[in-house]
Amino acid sequence: MKKLLVVVVLCFFIFNTSSNAGSINGKGELKMSNQSVEYFIDYIKINKKLIKGKRPKPEAFLISQDGSWSFYFYCTWNDCVQNDRVKIEECERITGVTCGRFAIRRTIYWDNGINTKKNKAKFSSKMSDTEIRAKLTELGFIGNTSTTKKDNYDYPSLIAKQRSVHKSNWKDYVDYNNKYKAFVMAITKTKNDMTLGWQTDDTSWNDVIKKSFDRCNKYIKQKPKNYPKDSICILYYKGTKPTTDKEKIETAQKYYSKAKVEKFFKKYPDVLNDGDNSLLKKSIITKKTTSSDDIVSQLKDLKELLDTGVLSKEEFEKAKKKLLN
Repeated sequence: MKKLLVVVVLCFFIFNTSSNAGSINGKGELKMSNQSVEYFIDYIKINKKLIKGKRPKPEAFLISQDGSWSFYFYCTWNDCVQNDRVKIEECERITGVTCGRFAIRRTIYWDNGINTKKNKAKFSSKMSDTEIRAKLTELGFIGNTSTTKKDNYDYPSLIAKQRSVHKSNWKDYVDYNNKYKAFVMAITKTKNDMTLGWQTDDTSWNDVIKKSFDRCNKYIKQKPKNYPKDSICILYYKGTKPTTDKEKIETAQKYYSKAKVEKFFKKYPDVLNDGDNSLLKKSIITKKTTSSDDIVSQLKDLKELLDTGVLSKEEFEKAKKKLLN
């Protein structure tokens, strides 16, 4: 009886996997980012690495329609578990665009009209990086994206500098007819590329702002290497109106320590409308206190800001003297 049960479960698994295989293969124009190309090269040559003392095999390569997000599964001889569909759903939540399977093992399954179901390209681990790039270019996966239709949408200047995924999200954000809307972003190590999180609802400003920050912070925690050290999320828009420097600073201080916020804005002053950071410096130096406990606490805060480099020695002495007087 036990043997029969095992056979039935195994047959179901094989049937279930094969019946869904074609539905998640990508289709349509795709231009891979340089990072995704590098990731694909790593995937093709994964067998040249030793993982847990074994040579792994490439199993599946997933990618977003805009080419910016990618992920792959590999398989050791005793460990071949993967879930393409769950990872594709995660990709679509993060990027806001369609995602799909690009390759199974070393065969391309993404149908872009050049690489098709009947004419699938195959790669080899023996190919050089240059050869892999050349073949991807030949297949139309590297190169300039064709522009059959000009986008005349009136984006805010900051959003206009971002990738297509940001613009698509902005359109959706604007289209929602809710009373409260918050659009939060965090800078990454890549120029003109920011992580975003937004929320619209009829609840309250506090609710939509908190949910936007929660989503943005989640992305930072998932891939910390993509962000500058001590990165924070910033509220850039309430509704469709850009936030003031005061709103950016005060909102950030609700979700991070004051020292972390002040250090971040000191290091990245261009995030604020006033690049001289005068508002932040003023708020640090002109803190007032009404009790001895407050004075001790704020002296500790000032010392922390000095140690972390937010305040210069001169600014620290000036602020300390003002507190003690």
